[in-house]
Amino acid sequence: MVSIDRFIDHPRVRDSAPLRKGLAFIGGSLAALERMGTSSAAYVGHPPIFANSLPKSGTHLLLQVTRALPGTRYLGRFIATSPSLTQVERSLSDQVRRVERILPSETLGSHLYHSEEVSLALERINALHLFIYRDPRDVIVSEAHYLGEMNRWHRMHKHFAKRTSARARLELALDGLDDRYPECNARLLPYAGWLDEPRALTIRYEDIAGENRHAVLEKIVAGFVERGGVVNDHEGLVHALDEAIDPKKSHTFRTGGTGKWRNGLTDQEADYVTARLRPSLDAFGYA
Repeated sequence: MVSIDRFIDHPRVRDSAPLRKGLAFIGGSLAALERMGTSSAAYVGHPPIFANSLPKSGTHLLLQVTRALPGTRYLGRFIATSPSLTQVERSLSDQVRRVERILPSETLGSHLYHSEEVSLALERINALHLFIYRDPRDVIVSEAHYLGEMNRWHRMHKHFAKRTSARARLELALDGLDDRYPECNARLLPYAGWLDEPRALTIRYEDIAGENRHAVLEKIVAGFVERGGVVNDHEGLVHALDEAIDPKKSHTFRTGGTGKWRNGLTDQEADYVTARLRPSLDAFGYA
């Protein structure tokens, strides 16, 4: 079975985008060879775990949980509707092909817009589809910092880096730049359909990062079992998933927490951010 877990968790790899992407490429190449000889029957009892997310909503926290599920393997692969390097939107057929190449028991992260085609592709491979989302205001404030300070490989990094103040970067995150990086609601709303998708198990970041974590982890374990995953000790596994969460091991981690989007903003500025994000706040249930 293909797996690169022991390499991808090395601190030097975790802190180096070229090394992470290189390992993911190797893992993907080996997975393609394995997938050629994999029948649909192989997915019965070995469900892939698909950690889909609204960007900046706890993707890596969720992956820490899914990687702790019994029998899962992690190849470092990631599927995005619009890859960060180019921000060119992939066709639906390309997204479906990438989903169908996922291996039995593989867990991986993604930023995929809602679509019936992708949902059905995940169903065909018996995947447990988890979708995590967050207060859009926290998302946008976190994204402004992330693109300005942390992800130098993102197409938008150079534009954010030119803006030296946090407020200027926040304005860019709200207003957008061009067709590849449109205004804030246009970037967030394509994900909202997952909240009404019966095949997806939805998770609020505020719940898994807060007092409701145990209930969320129990829900994930129940979903895993429903897909045919084998669990010998339900409560023991919930505890193991809880122990696996360590945000500081994520290369995208900054401060974490919830409701911190107001920090450093005046009341007037906070009201403006809320007004600009009103369509997304309504769609994701944070109105």
